[in-house]
Order: sequence, then structure tokens, then C-alpha cells
Amino acid sequence: SSDDGSRCYDKFGFIVEDDKEDGFDTNIISDSGCSVEKRSSSQESFEELEPLDVEGWSLLLDSCALTSSGECPEGSQETLKYYMRLGLPDAIRGRAWSVISAVDTVLNARDGDYQRMVEEATLRMESEQDKNASQIERDLRRTFPTHYLFHSKIEDEDMMNSSAILCEDFTPDGIDALRRILYAYSIYDEEIGYCQGMNFIAAMFLTFLPEEESFWFLVAIMNDDPYSMREMFTKDMSGSLETLFVADRLVQKLLPDLHQHLNSEGINISMYACQWLMTLFSSNFNFDLVSKVWDNFLVEGWKVVYRVFIALLASCEQELLNLPFEHVLTFLRDKLPGRVDGQSVLAASLEIRLRSKYIRKYTKEFRLMRSSEYVHKRGSPGPSVKHRGKKFVQKLSRVGST
Repeated sequence: SSDDGSRCYDKFGFIVEDDKEDGFDTNIISDSGCSVEKRSSSQESFEELEPLDVEGWSLLLDSCALTSSGECPEGSQETLKYYMRLGLPDAIRGRAWSVISAVDTVLNARDGDYQRMVEEATLRMESEQDKNASQIERDLRRTFPTHYLFHSKIEDEDMMNSSAILCEDFTPDGIDALRRILYAYSIYDEEIGYCQGMNFIAAMFLTFLPEEESFWFLVAIMNDDPYSMREMFTKDMSGSLETLFVADRLVQKLLPDLHQHLNSEGINISMYACQWLMTLFSSNFNFDLVSKVWDNFLVEGWKVVYRVFIALLASCEQELLNLPFEHVLTFLRDKLPGRVDGQSVLAASLEIRLRSKYIRKYTKEFRLMRSSEYVHKRGSPGPSVKHRGKKFVQKLSRVGST
């Protein structure tokens, strides 16, 4: 903090302590010595491309705007992927997210709908008829309490004098905006309503986008391909269980020594990675990483998430192999999230030889197990199919029901 007692913030709006710089610990974990299989030098490389500046990105986004048919122009997706991997300037992130997700077109098509949902949610809340109200209210104060938008004691003047990025519709009270978004979504999708984890995603959106855009962005990532995060928040947690299963299989495939060590210590992936994957790292990691993960996720989908997950574990594999149960969990939950550099992790993730066919294979395996379990619970006379991951899925299901 500064000598006059005012607060010091990182560029994303979080209060930082004296021993940190730009929002992450300067003691960065190295990926040296990790055993994960990497791409060969003959595979795709982006070193020959120069990153685009804000002006270049503006032109690219203009060219990628949806056509009247609702489809992106031919070739724009690959161009976006290449340049997004090289890095998106912070100053244009809000517009890029809005264009890539087509939220900019939704805003015009659904003018006034958000306000109507907010009004309906407010009436329900005031009449105490909203079944999601108590959980939402509990989670509001738990959401990024060190960020200027959600920290009630922060003075506006401190924030305006800082170097943090401000979205165009700056408001010092993000808690009210977050409340409106979460209540409105519970009206928009009454089957899902509200589930813990959605608060971190919506709040993260608010740090880059105005309120109404943040709401429609939440709608998009919950329901549209290739994101489809809605299944992560269903009552049976089917999407979360599937994602954890696939992630565990990928660790087994790409980091076999670490997988064996974690299993021998009795550490299930759900013990440390559930929030990571349900919120795409938003709830745990510095926004230096979070923003870059979401930049690329919007263009490439879930493969980005799995790559980053493996890269994070690979970066500290040697350290983890020497730690017992309680220290592994403490490291993964408390130490690792603050010790990574976003650009380094993204670069390392692109070097990992993670093939899409692995993800498809493990997803199919999980769904086959779930459908088999469902059939036999209903009393099917057919013989039970034995799967190597059945016990693992049962463990995850028990975790999800607690």
C-alpha cells in the first residue's frame, strides 16, 4: 500500500499486498523436470506470428462479427484462435468477449428483457418467494471480497486513482449488480435456478463487462456450444462429474507418476479440482491466468481448460511427488493458485500433447458408465457391464451429493 494509506490494486482491481506485484507472486513455479509429453518441434507453432495491438484486434473483431445468417465468416475462427493464443490486450477484452460469444447481437434482439427479469426477481425476493434467495445472499459476500467491485469498504476515489482496468460502466458496488444478475438468471432458467460457483463466474464477468452484457454472457456460456456449462450446475452434477472424470483420465494418461502418487495418498481429484473446473479457475486463481483461460476458452472450448489443468499440475509435479496427503491438498488449494503466471501457464499448456480424441474417448466412457448404471437401477434384466472407472464415478457422485 502507499504511504498515504490508500489501497494498492493490481490491474484487475484486486487489493494487493506489499510482497506481490501485478496480482501474482513473483516466485513463479517452473515447469522444468515435468514428465508430461510435449509437442514435437515439427508441430504447430505460433512464434512466427506477431501479437495484435488494440487497433489490430478491433479490425479482426469487425471482420468476425456475425453475419445476417448467424454464422461467423469462413476462416475467422482459425484466425481468432491463432491470435488469441498470442494474447488479447486487456483494453479490448470486454468487446472481444461480447463479439465472440455473440452477446453484442443478443443485446439488441432482447432489449428490455433483462430489466423485466430483474423486476420479476425483485418482486419474488421482496415477497420471500424466491427459493434461491438465501443461498445467493450468503454467497454474495463470499465472492471476491478483495476486489474493488465487491469490497464494501473500498473508497471510490482510491479505485479511480489506481491503475486497475475499469469496464465502461464502472460502478463501485458490484454486489448489487451481481445480485441482480444471479436473481435474473434464476428467472431465466428456473430448472437450474442458482448453484454455487455461478457467483464467481458472473462476478468475474462484471470485472470486464457492463451488467447487462454480463448477464447475457452468462446465458451464452451456460447454454451455447462449445461452452455448455449449464450441465455443470444441474442437481445431479452430471456435467461436473463428467468433467472431473475426463480430467482424472487425462492426468492418468499424461502424468502417470503423479496420478499414481495421488491415488496412493488417497487423494481424489474432486478434493482439489472441483471448483477449478466448475468455474474455469475463476474462484481460485489470479485473474492474470483466469482472463487468459477464458479468452481462449471462448474460441476453442473445453480442450483449453483440460490443457491448462494438466499444465498446472505438470508445473509442480516434482514437488507434489514428494508431499504426503495433507501437504498435497494444502499446496493445491492454498499455495498453487497464487504462484502461477498466466502467460507462462498458457504457453506451457500449448506444448502439451493433448489430443482431442482422448477427451472424446473419456467422455464416451463416462457416459456409457452413467447410462449403464441408470439402466440397472431401473431393474433392467441385462447383465451388469463392468467398467474400470465405475468405482471412481461412484466416489465422485458421493462427493457431489454432500
